[in-house]
Amino acid sequence: MYTIQENVRIVISLLKQNNVRHIVVSPGGTNIPISQAVQEDPFFKCYSVPDERSAMYFAIGLHLQTGEVIATSCTSAQATRNYVPGLTEAFYKHAPILAITTAKLERFQYQGYMQAPDQCSLPKDSVKKTFDLPPITDENTRLQCYHDAKEAILEATHGNSGPIQLNIRIVDTQQGKFEDIQLPTIRPLNRYMAWDEWPSSETADKKILVVVGEHRPFTDRQQAALDAFCECHNAVVYVNHLSNYSSKYSVQGNMLVSCGGFSKLKPELLITIGGQTGDYPIYGALNGIGNAEHWRVAEDGAFMDTYGKLTKIFECPDYYFFEKMVSNIFCSHSYFEEWKSMNETMNYNVELPLSNLYVAQLMYKSIPKNSIMNFAILNSLRCWSYFPLDTTIQCYSNVAAFGIDGCNSMLIGESMNTDEFCFIVTGDLAFFYDMNALGIRHVKNNVRVLLINNGGGAEFKIMTRNWKEKVNVEEFISANGHNGSAKGWAENCGFTYLGASTKEEVQKACEVFISPSEKPMLMEVFTKEDDETLAMVSFIKANTYTTVEGKLKQVISNVLGEEGVKILKKVMNR
Repeated sequence: MYTIQENVRIVISLLKQNNVRHIVVSPGGTNIPISQAVQEDPFFKCYSVPDERSAMYFAIGLHLQTGEVIATSCTSAQATRNYVPGLTEAFYKHAPILAITTAKLERFQYQGYMQAPDQCSLPKDSVKKTFDLPPITDENTRLQCYHDAKEAILEATHGNSGPIQLNIRIVDTQQGKFEDIQLPTIRPLNRYMAWDEWPSSETADKKILVVVGEHRPFTDRQQAALDAFCECHNAVVYVNHLSNYSSKYSVQGNMLVSCGGFSKLKPELLITIGGQTGDYPIYGALNGIGNAEHWRVAEDGAFMDTYGKLTKIFECPDYYFFEKMVSNIFCSHSYFEEWKSMNETMNYNVELPLSNLYVAQLMYKSIPKNSIMNFAILNSLRCWSYFPLDTTIQCYSNVAAFGIDGCNSMLIGESMNTDEFCFIVTGDLAFFYDMNALGIRHVKNNVRVLLINNGGGAEFKIMTRNWKEKVNVEEFISANGHNGSAKGWAENCGFTYLGASTKEEVQKACEVFISPSEKPMLMEVFTKEDDETLAMVSFIKANTYTTVEGKLKQVISNVLGEEGVKILKKVMNR
């Protein structure tokens, strides 16, 4: 018999999965669902200590003798406050105590409701971290409970061990309801430090996809380590422009994934390094990788379950991980060959209307080697990610926090330490948000600003394409008509200005734009919002990997929504 409150059952299941077997229970009403569960389960060694102050010190004593993580359980109201003296001792003693507190629903806090003080306002030197589990009402709250309960247990022994508060919200009306129900089966999670024994044998004979997120250019050691790992594993390295990595086993596969090719290339093991990819197609694809495991390699060791499949965290530098996982076993490289052969079928020469995508198609082969390129987020990054750039080109974007502010300023900062060309591709809203950067007195003549001006936020128009009949998108959502042209400001700041409104004008301007000059340059291309969508649809249509009726519609819909499907029909009927 277990409580019908699923957040409690999740915690009990994870205590067992992580071998947290000692639990010090103080009596009370709100924590009855927990007390009932552990007292009837022979896995747990339960201790009854009525005084919560004594209970916490009692738990510290248990840890000192067993060396294990010790759990405690108390009711709501003043009980958690009585833990504070012992928790403070545990904090400075680095004793891994998992303080499982229980609380009324948040809506009762500060409302004069009985036994409902704020349970999560403990002093900062009493617990390393507090986690607050809501009642489960849908899949989102369920996944939140999985994540937070796992992290709470892991965090007790992570780095400097110490006490963790795991607060569980209890629904009063369900407090005493129990059913003959099983504990949930939850995907296990383990964290490995450099000195632990690693599961190196688990990579043998598996199709391994290494995804490199945002990353500074690889050092010689980082490059050699990942190269060597791929040599002895059936691995392929998925990169986009922000990865700043290239090797014989890497694939710039954004276009392939966007067009449905990933359905034929699913891995058995996913390994991620670096920061965010800023790559929505690969994000969507990896959320559907079935039973594949995800291993995250990062020096911070943080529990970041981006794709909902995380099973192992390796807290170490990426080069250390790959060096340690190298073996002398010969393996097939069939998985890489599959990726390579499919990626080579991509057609980059599709006829496109004047758009951000068209400009990328026109220029991607002409960007000089060793240049630096920045992409304003979303539409500019999306369009240019479809085209492979020379491997000597460094690429960056503000994808860590995904804000439009500061795109120009960051590019100019990057230009200070090089005489190579430094490009940014940006939309009008992002550009004008940070237009003051053009006035920085340090701007060098190697700076190149490519401004795609469609008279508003293209991304917001794409997002709201299905609402246009019901909602006025242009005036406030995409902010049409605010900015006009950048010509006056660019010239006032000492830039050479190039304007283009037709394909012919763009082609002529590009020749000048990528040539050396005595001044920095700004090239402004004026496009139409419908052409931005039409270009994307046409490009995907020409490259979609499918023979199944209706699949093309699904791929287009995933990228551009149902409006994209309507435009596609118009294109096909021309």
